[in-house]
Amino acid sequence: MTDFRLLGPFEVRASGELLALPGKPRALLARLLLDTDRVVAAETLIESLWGDDVPRSARKVLQGYVSQLRKALGEHRIETRAPGYVLRASREESDLGRFEALTEAAREAGSATERAELLRRALSLWRGPALAEFRDEPFARAAARRLDELRLNALEERIEADLELGDHARVVGVLETLVEQEPLRERPRRLLMVALYRVGRQADALESYREARRALVEELGIEPSPALQELERAILRHDSKLDLPTPRASRASVVCAGPQLRELVAPLCREGPELVLVDLVTEPAELRERSAALEELRRALIDDGVETRTACFTSDDAGADLVRLATELDAELLVAAGAPELAEASFPCDVAIVPRADLRFEPNAPVLVLFGGERDEWAALELGARLARAHGLPLRLLGSEATGGRRDASRLLASASLALQRFTGTAAEPVLVEPGADGILAERGSVVVGSLPAGELGVTRRTLLERSSVPVLLVRAGLRPGGLAPERTLTRFSWSLRDA
Repeated sequence: MTDFRLLGPFEVRASGELLALPGKPRALLARLLLDTDRVVAAETLIESLWGDDVPRSARKVLQGYVSQLRKALGEHRIETRAPGYVLRASREESDLGRFEALTEAAREAGSATERAELLRRALSLWRGPALAEFRDEPFARAAARRLDELRLNALEERIEADLELGDHARVVGVLETLVEQEPLRERPRRLLMVALYRVGRQADALESYREARRALVEELGIEPSPALQELERAILRHDSKLDLPTPRASRASVVCAGPQLRELVAPLCREGPELVLVDLVTEPAELRERSAALEELRRALIDDGVETRTACFTSDDAGADLVRLATELDAELLVAAGAPELAEASFPCDVAIVPRADLRFEPNAPVLVLFGGERDEWAALELGARLARAHGLPLRLLGSEATGGRRDASRLLASASLALQRFTGTAAEPVLVEPGADGILAERGSVVVGSLPAGELGVTRRTLLERSSVPVLLVRAGLRPGGLAPERTLTRFSWSLRDA
């Protein structure tokens, strides 16, 4: 699968490997990606690449660039369609496409909770300013402004959803920064005034309005919009419409789908969320016996200090049924025995799949986390830290030794360890290993935690699952991000799980 990344440093990855493309063909590809699946006229592309300084041979040179891109990406990617060219890519193959799909889904969502989660997921795709490396290309400046406008709109909509959910205190700082960056933009100003009012800072809310009015009058010679003026009056009269909504309930359950995983999962719930132990059966005749076995486990867990509920039911579609259950319970984590494909459903929470639930967990060695710095690996890192803390085990982060002219991953592992110490209070030991499954299998551990990529597992993960003597958890982030990953992940390589 090819992954086109526009929302930050421009990248093209094929099967996880970064493709090297020269300057002008890179710019042409970025320009075509802005209009994926739409015909872009050759004259438009020429103007996009050269502006007013068009060489005589521009059309022939353009054809040469297209040829280079076809060699790198495959002949099928760029089709010749009069009067120009069209780049073929699905929405899932482009971070811009994924971003647009998530923001559209958010606008159709039925609740503020779902809207906020979808928008957080969309915003997490941004890794920095878009098209920055193409700032000297004629097409890039206007396109970058358009993309940044999409990001700002999504950020404002997410904050608006957070305010609906009563998260006014948390968003004040974000809004103050946004207003400082965009002083003439009224929507973040309005949201900031509401948030300040709700945290008891009425005077600051009114001062923010006065700052907005001064900026608009001095810069544009206009008064604030009627909506912003009415908000000022509502704050002055303590309008009840501005009252605090009921804050959303905190997530308070971990779902464990597979009673055989209870020894691994239950300690996560000793001093926090409730454990919901689930057993899915295929034959109705098994319900009574399996339910009785679950009840015995429930009593034993409660005696051990773990608040537990159980559920046992027949299921023809485990993924759909577990999504429904996790949503109803407002779960913060689902751990399930089953094939990796189980995680392909859209879970609201982080999902850890244990493909080989027959391997017993024995807490007598460190928790091993495979970490290469990709954004989707932070959920695995967070779960690994939780497991280590819950079981009183050391935590080791495995990264790649120096190879192929690249430096080793020690700096990356150090950054991850600092994030863990700050947000979870857990320290981690960095360990450099040979890339691939052999390096991982040589390390002694009680459990291995790694990310679950989209698509096929790849050689390393398949080999690891086949040969590991301890449980392997493959983790995929849900719609609710855990908050551990940096907003802009600057390091973008994954060596620990690199396939041969």
